[in-house]
Amino acid sequence: MKRFFLSLILCTISIAAAFAQNDAKALDVLNNASTAYLKAGGVKAGFSVNVLGYGGKITNKLDGSIRLKGSKFKLEVEEMVTWFDGKNQWVYLKKNNEVNLSNPSEEEQLMINPVKVFQLYNHGYNCKWIGQSSEGGKTVLKVSLNPKSKSGTVQSIIASFDKTSYRPVSIIITNKDKSGSRISIPTYLTGQNYPDALFVFQQKSYPNTEVIDLR
Repeated sequence: MKRFFLSLILCTISIAAAFAQNDAKALDVLNNASTAYLKAGGVKAGFSVNVLGYGGKITNKLDGSIRLKGSKFKLEVEEMVTWFDGKNQWVYLKKNNEVNLSNPSEEEQLMINPVKVFQLYNHGYNCKWIGQSSEGGKTVLKVSLNPKSKSGTVQSIIASFDKTSYRPVSIIITNKDKSGSRISIPTYLTGQNYPDALFVFQQKSYPNTEVIDLR
């Protein structure tokens, strides 16, 4: 799953510079989405990903879920589970029966957390207002995010947010070779009550798993 989001983050820029170079309407949408997330309490979101290969052809499909509380999250897809407690990140690879433990940066956290796409304008992307459209019977607000650096692989990201709640609805990542990902977020539950232990890898639940400390 990390590969799907690895190309999202290219460099860190200052917030002041971001505001000077971004579309005011797009910034308004992203700021409202950020505010809505901070007020939501615990969040559980389900998502589906169409992985696009060279030329834009779908090469893989997968479903997953993510539970969030503040900076903490637990993400689950078919072959991987990721826990992040605000500092430490554990990535459990089912096929290898191993866990990689690391201390990711803020930018690295965004690589695997699609729900927080609204933060990208602080991390090397310009944003632009596209307009309103309909997705799944709902009116959505669409924003494009384009990397400032031309040396990376990402060409553009289009994020759609529910007009009423400002929750993320879909994300389309397009690379220069037309590969990328199409992510839909059909379920988004707020006000969830999660204990902090949920976001920490529990060795007792995986007694025969090797933990590789990369810190």
